[in-house]
Amino acid sequence: MTRRSTPAVDIGALVLGRELGRDGHGTFHEVTNKAIRTSDGHDWDVVYKQYGAAVLPRLDTAALAAMPDLLETLSPEDAQWLCEKTAWPGAVVERGGSPCGFVMRAVPDRFRFAFRSSARTRSGTPRLARLEHLLGDDAHIARIGSAVSDRDRLLLLADVAKTLARLHRFDIAVGALAPKNLLFATTPQPECFLIDCDAAQLRGGTALPEAAAPDWQHPDGEHGTRAGDIRKFGLLAIRLFARDHTATNPARLAAISPTLADLARASLDPAPIRRPALAEWAEQLTAAAAHASTTPGSTPPRRRRTLSAPPEPGPGAARSRRPATLSLPATGPSGGRHRTPIGVGAAVLVTILAIAAIIVGTRSGSDSRSTADTSDDKYDYSVTTPATSTTTATSRPSTSTPSEPPDVGPYSAPTPTRPAADAPTYAAPTYQAPAYTPPDPIEDARAGSCFNDYGTGGQSDLRPTACEVGAFKVLRIFTGTTDLNSCDNVPDYDQSVSSSRHRLVLCLTYLHSSGAYHAEQGDCVYGTPGNDIWATQTCVTGNFKVRAVYRGVPDKSKCDTHYWLTMPVTAHPGLGVLLCLTFNYPDDAAYAETNNCLLRSGSGSGTTFTNTGSCASSNVVVVGRTNRYDPGFCGRYGWTAYQSRDYPQFAYTVCWRTK
Repeated sequence: MTRRSTPAVDIGALVLGRELGRDGHGTFHEVTNKAIRTSDGHDWDVVYKQYGAAVLPRLDTAALAAMPDLLETLSPEDAQWLCEKTAWPGAVVERGGSPCGFVMRAVPDRFRFAFRSSARTRSGTPRLARLEHLLGDDAHIARIGSAVSDRDRLLLLADVAKTLARLHRFDIAVGALAPKNLLFATTPQPECFLIDCDAAQLRGGTALPEAAAPDWQHPDGEHGTRAGDIRKFGLLAIRLFARDHTATNPARLAAISPTLADLARASLDPAPIRRPALAEWAEQLTAAAAHASTTPGSTPPRRRRTLSAPPEPGPGAARSRRPATLSLPATGPSGGRHRTPIGVGAAVLVTILAIAAIIVGTRSGSDSRSTADTSDDKYDYSVTTPATSTTTATSRPSTSTPSEPPDVGPYSAPTPTRPAADAPTYAAPTYQAPAYTPPDPIEDARAGSCFNDYGTGGQSDLRPTACEVGAFKVLRIFTGTTDLNSCDNVPDYDQSVSSSRHRLVLCLTYLHSSGAYHAEQGDCVYGTPGNDIWATQTCVTGNFKVRAVYRGVPDKSKCDTHYWLTMPVTAHPGLGVLLCLTFNYPDDAAYAETNNCLLRSGSGSGTTFTNTGSCASSNVVVVGRTNRYDPGFCGRYGWTAYQSRDYPQFAYTVCWRTK
């Protein structure tokens, strides 16, 4: 198909309405005489972005012109999708033959919300629903008039992941991905809308120089790359659940799903090749959403689904420790489309979508916007507050003193008087305060409550505390029983506590500083040498697989020749954990010895070596090996080598020849 160039529009053909806002590159104006007509007969409002005088010398006009041209090269379905999910440039606007800006569709109304300047304000000012509004705490989000649940956040992120993945298929990298450039809606379903698209990279070219927001910068060489978008998406997922603009620790995300936390860590991997696919993100986010809270404003715990504890201390009950061992397994090798102008003086032509064309045509007088409509902020791209915005109200605490109950004083008996001789006598009334019953933390416990255990021997003394490292958190409560074995099938339980008085059993998990504390056989973990803070991860080359788990006082000799990790618990020695680990190598060459046969497949960096167990089905023979990274060791023979930056002791070089 011959590629056509989308005609530019002269600025004189546009009737500009009010200024809608500004960003670092220019100003946004409503266009009152043009519309984009879709294939289903709907008209989209049009917005014109005019570049500032300081930006024009740095503008890559060829890259800008390529953006509306892209619509001509896509299928009708893909072009329709691109214009529905993004404010993609529809045509370049020129003044005197030189580009001065572009036109695009206006943001759909569902990506706005009524912003309230204070909790006491009943009505709000229409604002763009930027994702950055969701990076404050839940109280702030509710105060400004938004209502978003954890399920909404997960489904919104899933839609962002799917959107980025499809853009990447069009050879588009967003580059400047940040919360201020992403809009969100929660009805009729959570979804995103991308703005500031002229800063995106199309086929490696970008109209504008990189201007990343603080704390959202790319590592060197990653701007405008798919890997760079994946890294920023990982940050977005972390920060959306941390309710924080600068967070990089996925602990709050782990409270929703440990798998999502693993993906977030992998997305921040310095090696772009090890970052996960956006499709994997979308799949796991959608799966986690099925079980997430639908209550707006529910704040995730600081660690693993924790909730605040009851305020008062109280007595505990008998306890039983979790059984200790898992067996250590034996190891082994393992045609150009036409564009039709609509109406007199139509100047902007956009690609055909489905049967009809997306076109920018002249609005008739009958389509002019009503007074009520023009007062709505149709395209608030402002960095400074627009003139039509309301100023934020400052609320002051009340200075009035709340009324207090009258001070009736202590009870006193009436003063007795001498009775008449024939008068009956009465005993002075007495007052007895009711017996004080202290709060019972066992009776009041709920899933998510946290306790410190001050008991000894076989008795617990549970006292409510904050859910932090060193505390026990209630995972589940079994009522109508005192059987301490009730907790055996509860994931991550470390201790069970029974109460005969209330006939219930609490299943408790210990909150350890290490994210690998509850790792099980077959999981993968990683941490740097000398660092006690390890984490459970997706299994990849360079981390460790858990081969066995031993609970109790760690005995490193149980790990034989395996690498090991100990996580002692000083206050409760019986809760210590020992993990026996093996390193995850790229392929079977890591285990090969001289004269072993391997099957070599692939080429270049994709070459792999597999131990088939038979020389008959192999094609190379190992002729040498050293446990260091030294390709020169192999001389004239072929070689494969590996070295971990953090664990050089697991390096190897294997020399081979063809059979």
